[in-house]
Amino acid sequence: MPQHEVADYLSSADLGLTPFRRVPNCEVSLPTKVAEYLQAGLPLVTSDVKVIKAYVEEHGVGEVWTWDDPATFAEAAARAMQHRDKLADAITEDILTDLSWEAQSDKLLQLYRRLSKKTPPGPRHDVSWTVQETPDAVRTERTHPSDGTLTWRKLDDTRIRLGLGPANYAGQGAAFAQVITRANPDVSAEVVMNKRPESFDYPADVYVDADRLRDLDVQVQQMERVIGRLTHLLVDAFMPVFGHLNGQSIAGDVDALKQAGIKVALLAHGSEIRHPGQHMARHPFSLFHDAPDGIAKKLQVKAERNKRIASELGLPLYVTTPDLLEDLPTAKWTPLVVDVDAWATDRPVMERERPLVLHAPSKRWTKGTDRIMPVLTELHDAGLIEFRLAEGVPWAEMRELVQSCDLVLDQFTTGSYGTFAVEAMAAGKPVVAYISDGVKAATNGALPIVNATPDTLREVLEQLVDDREGTARTGARSAGFARTYHDGTWTAQVLSEFLK
Repeated sequence: MPQHEVADYLSSADLGLTPFRRVPNCEVSLPTKVAEYLQAGLPLVTSDVKVIKAYVEEHGVGEVWTWDDPATFAEAAARAMQHRDKLADAITEDILTDLSWEAQSDKLLQLYRRLSKKTPPGPRHDVSWTVQETPDAVRTERTHPSDGTLTWRKLDDTRIRLGLGPANYAGQGAAFAQVITRANPDVSAEVVMNKRPESFDYPADVYVDADRLRDLDVQVQQMERVIGRLTHLLVDAFMPVFGHLNGQSIAGDVDALKQAGIKVALLAHGSEIRHPGQHMARHPFSLFHDAPDGIAKKLQVKAERNKRIASELGLPLYVTTPDLLEDLPTAKWTPLVVDVDAWATDRPVMERERPLVLHAPSKRWTKGTDRIMPVLTELHDAGLIEFRLAEGVPWAEMRELVQSCDLVLDQFTTGSYGTFAVEAMAAGKPVVAYISDGVKAATNGALPIVNATPDTLREVLEQLVDDREGTARTGARSAGFARTYHDGTWTAQVLSEFLK
């Protein structure tokens, strides 16, 4: 079996046995089997070969028997079974880390560098360094989060059987499924998410290993999941739904979907359709000015490809943020959806002596973080605000951070607002971000986000702190705006035409 599945497979056992004879090659090393057993959580029952015996006795993770005496083996195995839980508890995170490939390879690299006097240039970019450490590339989720914030009518014998995905960015596929099935009893839904190890665990019904979309078995699984089961499909981010069977965009899958009688619409979230060159021309603080080398060029190729696809396929088009109407003018705005009630809080705003200001970038360059950090650091050090930078915080923990702060800083690079800003508004928090005139117009001037650029942020924050009552009123208007535009009612109504 694949090496990365060994520990998972072994974990169904109770004990790990190493009955080595006392011969020279067995005496001098800690074999791979020991690491695999311990990574699987199995206490050891080992013969008294020198290195393993010393390791087991030092760490208390097993029992030892005399290699050529069956009676002592039986006694050691009986002791291990009797005290299994205690022995298993001794298998600490420090042990597992030390016996991991990551830790061991680091030691080997240091040894190679010391012996060879050379340093490798770095990891190769044409090799995948991660694996999905479960036997299946496609995982079905049987339950949704225990807090119950996102639930939807599971795919059933309804008149409309809707598939959503496979991007599920910021959990929006799941949020759309909830509001659509809530508004329409004739619809049941299935949410799919292509997932990488670093992806947040947003709710979905099916998770597909994004690193295995080229595998034929994964492609066949996705065809069987879609064909004959769905009547409608809302495809987000222009991603293919059959893995890479017909290419790396939805364009290759459309003919098969049409022949199967499935009605298809396209949903764009942002970077897959936002044109870097045009965006930089419109916005002096565009995120693409700060993009890592090669990213803007790569995204521009993708955006131009997806615009061609949108034009050629002639499918219904939707966007989750109003700024994208500049890139897809024939699309309809289906506002981002959040659970407004779950984010709402009655905690007061702007009553601290130093207001707590939160900024939570997923990637710094996309939010303009490095452009605004000097101002925020100075204001923090001067005692005007208490600044908190939240990076890499799991989605499930972000709510408490938002509800406990006074001000939220979103992005200063795109001219629009995303899921994080909506969640903050739902919590009644004043939000500061850079908003374009086009986005203001799309919301009929109702958007309560306080407009600022990196150049004006200091002045804006000083005014907000100075006028605390007015800032608190902005927070109250923000909660009303989130409920009007982003509780899902509007979005479900816009999609109702597609779902006929």
